[in-house]
Amino acid sequence: MDMNSNGLYALYLNTDWIKELQDDLFGVNELITFSKNIINDISTYNEFLILCENIFSDTFLINKEEQIIQFISKLMIRNCHKSVLKSNNILACDIKNYIDKNLNSSLSLEDISKEFLITSFHIIRIFKKEFKITPYQYILNEKINLAKELLSKDMLISEVALTLGFNDQSHLYKYFKQVFSISPKEYQKSLIK
Repeated sequence: MDMNSNGLYALYLNTDWIKELQDDLFGVNELITFSKNIINDISTYNEFLILCENIFSDTFLINKEEQIIQFISKLMIRNCHKSVLKSNNILACDIKNYIDKNLNSSLSLEDISKEFLITSFHIIRIFKKEFKITPYQYILNEKINLAKELLSKDMLISEVALTLGFNDQSHLYKYFKQVFSISPKEYQKSLIK
């Protein structure tokens, strides 16, 4: 990902990565080429801008990976006009259990992919199909619920953020407030009687 001095974004993708994604989506082992301009409507362009902004943000790596995969997959499906979706609910449950056991570490899709010997694309797809949310959303929800539990035990907010692998307190604050509509500090004060 690159942003030039004119404020224009360029997303450079490895052709082996693209082949792997195409194989996972369509069962095609060779690189499918597209016309030069596959972002040809304002909606897709706006999605691309949001993706670029999120890549440069300080959000979790797994979230960035998921967003790139979902965006590129959507472009491929739209431009290839075929899709082979695979499902495996047992594997999705195994992935969920693995995430639960490793919740306090900084998991990436690559880590999960290596553990289960499947592609990141497949992980996102089967997880979302089974649980209706992405692995990143699941991890974030679980971490926020765990944060609530730790805060109720009078743990310092900074310790909670560190324990759960948030970049800093402001990350925890942002997501906690998003889920519970109050800040971590307000939550702790509400428990004091």
